[in-house]
This record gives sequence, structure tokens and C-alpha cells, in this order.
Amino acid sequence: MTDRLPDVPTPDELRDVLARMLSGAAGGTLEKWRKAIGEVEMLPLAFHPRSNWRVTPKGPAEQRDAITSAVEIVRGAHPYVTGDRPTP
Repeated sequence: MTDRLPDVPTPDELRDVLARMLSGAAGGTLEKWRKAIGEVEMLPLAFHPRSNWRVTPKGPAEQRDAITSAVEIVRGAHPYVTGDRPTP
């Protein structure tokens, strides 16, 4: 069991949100977009107070541009991600 903040996605959940958005807007499979997005990296909040995550997209420039646009939109709604924390 995890002790998570409500409405704060994990990096994997955020990657899925991005992949679904891109698949719906640009076409292609979820797996294609997950691969192009790469891992959602959780950053230390102390050094990244506005948003604690980033992605390093892969693929052709057109795909990377689409991912960058999706990240800007999703970051507005979800500026933070959380890792699983053990319950005490």
C-alpha cells in the first residue's frame, strides 16, 4: 500500500497520460508514444519548485515537437509527480 497525495500522478501514470494524449491527437499506438516519450524523470523538489519532472523525448523532430507541446499542456495540470512512499 502507498501513501500518495491525491491527484498527484506517479511518473508512470504521467507517461501514460502523455501517451494517451499524443495517440489521440497525432495517431499511432500508445506503445509507440511511450517509447518516444521515454521515462518521466522525477527531480528533487528543492531544486525544481515549479515542476519536479522532465522527459527526454526520442525520435524524429516532428515526434519530439509533438511531445514537447503535450508536456507543456500536461505540466499545467500536473506540475508534480510523486514516487511511491512506504507507509509508516
